[in-house]
Amino acid sequence: MSNRTALKNTAKGLGIGALSLSLGWLALAWNSGQLRPNDARWALTAGEFTDDGFSAQKKLMTLPDGSQVAYLDIGQGPALVLLHGCPFSVFEWNAILPELSKHYRVIAPDLRGLGDTPVRLNDDYRLDTDVKMLSQLLDALAVESADFVAHDHGGAVAQLLMRDDPTRIQKLVLSNVEAYDQWPSAPEIPILKAIVSPLSSPLMYHALKFEWVQRQAFAVAVFDQQSLTAEVLRGYALPHVASKERWQRLRRFFTWQLDPNHAQSTTVQAVPAMRAFKAPTLLLWGEQDNNFGPQLARRLARDIPGVQGIEYLHKSAHMPFQEQPAQYAQALLAFLQTGAVTEQARQALASARASSH
Repeated sequence: MSNRTALKNTAKGLGIGALSLSLGWLALAWNSGQLRPNDARWALTAGEFTDDGFSAQKKLMTLPDGSQVAYLDIGQGPALVLLHGCPFSVFEWNAILPELSKHYRVIAPDLRGLGDTPVRLNDDYRLDTDVKMLSQLLDALAVESADFVAHDHGGAVAQLLMRDDPTRIQKLVLSNVEAYDQWPSAPEIPILKAIVSPLSSPLMYHALKFEWVQRQAFAVAVFDQQSLTAEVLRGYALPHVASKERWQRLRRFFTWQLDPNHAQSTTVQAVPAMRAFKAPTLLLWGEQDNNFGPQLARRLARDIPGVQGIEYLHKSAHMPFQEQPAQYAQALLAFLQTGAVTEQARQALASARASSH
C-alpha cells in the first residue's frame, strides 16, 4: 500500500470517527433537552414530586402572584422554617426532620429553580424571587413570624429577609451559607461550569444518573464519604436528572450562580441589613467545609450583632445535618427552645470578634 493510500485511509477513518462522535453528542444533547430553547414550557408540572421515597409528603400551593411552591408542612407547635441549599431540595433535611417535627410545625419550601417547585424555563429564579415566594407562602399559612434554619443558598435567602422583612425572624440558625461575594465556592465551580457548558452539559446529564458519578459530584460537600449512601445520593441528584426539562432548569439556575453580578446585587447589598440584625442567631457550622469554611463563619459573627455563638461540628463539612444529624439537632433545639449555647461556641464567637480575619 502506498503512503498516499494509507493517508487517505487514515483521513477517512478519522472523518468517520469524528462524524460518529458528532452524531453521538447530538443524540445526547437532544435527549438532555439542550437543543430546545428555554421557553415558557414548565420545567416540571404542578404536583410532580420527586420519586425519592421522601417527597410524596410535600404539598403544593398557588401564591397570590400566580406562581407555585412545593413545600413541607409537618408537625405541630411554633413555626420553624427550613431553607435548604443549592443544588439541593428539602430532601437535605431528611435526617433531622423527624426530631424537629416533634417540637415544631416545620415549614420547608423547595426554593425556586430547585426541588419540586414548579417554574417555567424562562422564569426568573434568582434570590430575590425566593424572598418574595417565602413571604407569600408564610402569609398564606398565617405565619407572621417564625424561627428559621438556613443553609447555603437558603442562607442567602435569609440574609435578604433580614433586609426586606427582618421582623419575620424570631431566632435564626445559619449553617455553611452563601454570603458576601464568596459564592459559588472554588471547589464547586468546575462542576457548575461542566453542567452549564453547552459542550459538556449533555454528558453530565446522562452521567449523573449513575451512582458512582453522583458520588464524585457530591463528594465536595461532605467530610465523611460514608454519609453519601445510595439513598442520599439519589435524593440529591434525582430532582435534576428525572427529566430533560429539570436538567435545563438546573443549567439556567447555575448560570445565575456563576454570574458575579448576582452576588453583588443580592448578598453584598444585604450586608448593611446584616449589620443591623439583632435577633438571636447561632452559627451552626460544619468545620471541615472546603466550600464555606470557618473563616466565613467568623466573618459573619463579626457582622451580625445578634450572633450568640459559633458551634462547630468537627466531623462535618458542608452538610452537617446530614453527617452529624443527632449533634446538629441537639444544638439546634437547645438554642431555639432555650437560647442555650455551649461554652465552646461562646469562646469561638469571642475569638472571631477579637480577630480582624
